[in-house]
Amino acid sequence: MNGPGIAIMLALVMAASFSAGWVLRDAQARGLPNRKAWTWAALQFVEFPVFLWLYRRIRPLRLRDATTAALSDER
Repeated sequence: MNGPGIAIMLALVMAASFSAGWVLRDAQARGLPNRKAWTWAALQFVEFPVFLWLYRRIRPLRLRDATTAALSDER
């Protein structure tokens, strides 16, 4: 494999890794169980563009800490 091919492959692997990490952190912050968060991250890494779009469509709307912060402000 030549230099540009390796650079493109490395860029794609880096993008897939970054997006899998983002999906994992976002899923945990939104209160998904740890097993489901890791499953989404693994699927995201394997099927990079498709699962990123799918996760963005189905993820929960609220962050887990947002509801607790709203309750503590009311008191």
